Amino acid sequence: MKYCPNCGAQLPDNANFCSVCGTRFGAPQQNYQQPQYQQPQYQQPQKMTYMDRVRQARQEQKQKKGQIKWWMWALIGIGTYLLIQFNPLGLS
Repeated sequence: MKYCPNCGAQLPDNANFCSVCGTRFGAPQQNYQQPQYQQPQYQQPQKMTYMDRVRQARQEQKQKKGQIKWWMWALIGIGTYLLIQFNPLGLS
């Protein structure tokens, strides 16, 4: 006689599963190991010094300095068109 490892019921020697709870014990059980999750390490944000902020602001200004906004181009275009159409200075 053998006993069910899950519920403890008495079973015949040739049984492949428990007739009470249904646990299967004829095939070898595979031990599943869940993969270990490693939590990412938290890094505190680096404190910027005054000079780092000044350098960053200057770099941002340099990037913006070379860019003319779309509305500036629109004003230049409209002004040029009006100068050509109405010719306020009387040039031919």
